[in-house]
Amino acid sequence: MPWFSRWVVLTVCVALQWCASPLTAQWQSNTGPAGAALGAVVGGDVERYVRALAMAGVIKPVAWGARAFGPVELSELLSDTSSDAHPWQPAMQKALVPRASLGGMLFSSVNTGFPWGANDGAMWQGRGLTTALGGAATFRWGPVTAVAAPVVFWAQNASFPLIPQHIDGVSPYGEPQYAFVVDLPQRMGASAYHRFDAGESSIRLSLRTVNVGISTASLGWGTGEAFPAIFGSNAGGFPHLFFGTNGRGLAVPGFGRISGQYILGLLQQSAWSPVQGSETYVDVNQPGTQRLATGLSISFMPQFVSGLELGASRFFHSPYRAGSSRWNGWSKPFEGLFKKGLRTSPGTGDPTGDADNQMASLFARWIFPRRGVEANLEIFREDHNWDSRDLAEEPENNSAVLASLRATTHRSASSIGILSFEYFDGDVRPIAQAREQEALYVHTGLRQGHTQRGQLLGAPMGVGAITSQRIAWERFDSASSLRMSIQRWQPRSRRHSDIQGLYSGALAPVPESHDWTIDAGAAWTRYHGARALTVEGGLAWAGRWQLGDSRANPYIRASAGFF
Repeated sequence: MPWFSRWVVLTVCVALQWCASPLTAQWQSNTGPAGAALGAVVGGDVERYVRALAMAGVIKPVAWGARAFGPVELSELLSDTSSDAHPWQPAMQKALVPRASLGGMLFSSVNTGFPWGANDGAMWQGRGLTTALGGAATFRWGPVTAVAAPVVFWAQNASFPLIPQHIDGVSPYGEPQYAFVVDLPQRMGASAYHRFDAGESSIRLSLRTVNVGISTASLGWGTGEAFPAIFGSNAGGFPHLFFGTNGRGLAVPGFGRISGQYILGLLQQSAWSPVQGSETYVDVNQPGTQRLATGLSISFMPQFVSGLELGASRFFHSPYRAGSSRWNGWSKPFEGLFKKGLRTSPGTGDPTGDADNQMASLFARWIFPRRGVEANLEIFREDHNWDSRDLAEEPENNSAVLASLRATTHRSASSIGILSFEYFDGDVRPIAQAREQEALYVHTGLRQGHTQRGQLLGAPMGVGAITSQRIAWERFDSASSLRMSIQRWQPRSRRHSDIQGLYSGALAPVPESHDWTIDAGAAWTRYHGARALTVEGGLAWAGRWQLGDSRANPYIRASAGFF
């Protein structure tokens, strides 16, 4: 195939350029135990390994509501063990001891049929060849940790059939059903796509129970792994300040442990966004190419119920305004829960409030270490209730349900196996027969949707009535890991005459978008000292691709890392 003969020479900068234009991405590769020097990157194999240890009862239960865990936190979590041995113990201890470390990572993939990649950071895996090169430099001085993990990537971004969208003045590469209200391109332009990003970089001060710092690293909120409701690793991170507790949380004697995180940051859009013009908010027709991101996630692990975690998250997309009012939205997560009590803002296009978009979730997670089982449930809302009656009578309005079950298939000092089932249901609710519904991850005020640089910050399936299921099995031992999975996506809502008009955001309904995409794949990683080599392959099959016949996408990926 022609793209195999096209290569690009990639260079990497290992310095984090805080004063340059904002840069965001996540390097998403299996690093093995040596990668613990970076901390537990959201979505990476170190984070999944820590979750497996907690499930297996090797370490004490960890608060999972708000992540990522930095190197200092990770070291504390792993030292708080109930047993002496686990497969990666010697290698992780060795990786976390040095005050400074250097490393690098290389990634390459080929999609033969159509763009395909999820939870892979800001890297865009279009059709054809994609390559990426990353660096990793860490330094610890007392309670201060600095991580620079930039990445540069190049995607051939070869052509494929696009679903046409019918809104004048909007990019032909935009999302076909919601092109005017979401920045989610089908394809990143007509030629090769490349970018340099700051990646999983951060500077943090880790005190006894508190972390504070600045970061471009990915966030992980809630219980989802493949399908996170608010934040995961699909789009990588964005520049933000953070303040919160460490992995164990704040102990309240006789009560339990409380964990939380507050963030304040900036979100950017892609070049194919429906919003153009001023960087800052002007009016409803020109809402600004940047958005203010503020959020708060809190969870509680009661002392009287071992292994249980209960939590809530609240996140706002707010206008990025000019002048002295630029950061006025910092307090949005602390305002009243109901829209009825908000002050109206002239010119926002919303007569009942302001231009902000609220997202929220409630979640519960329960670990049974003696059984090696973890159960999760999360309720996600893409709406701001008018008052308490609105919430009580119609809690399912514009909502999604996430559930997962994980169990250890075996556990010993030399290996751990985990079988997981994950489910996301954001389909049209029956209440739509009586009340107009918005689409998930679509924002009609600030018209980029829940995205960063054209990729979704939450579950990667798409926007609209999205649903998905996934079964995966992963085994860790001292020298290798193996992961196999099969997943089923409904990437866009199907449009039939009986449900047209249920979404106010559906400005250009498409009668028949593709219905289900099924993906089956396997990844094998070999660890040797401070090196890790991963090979992955699979097949994604779309049942009704871009309004036409079914289409298959055999793919292969490989990555290597060293520290």
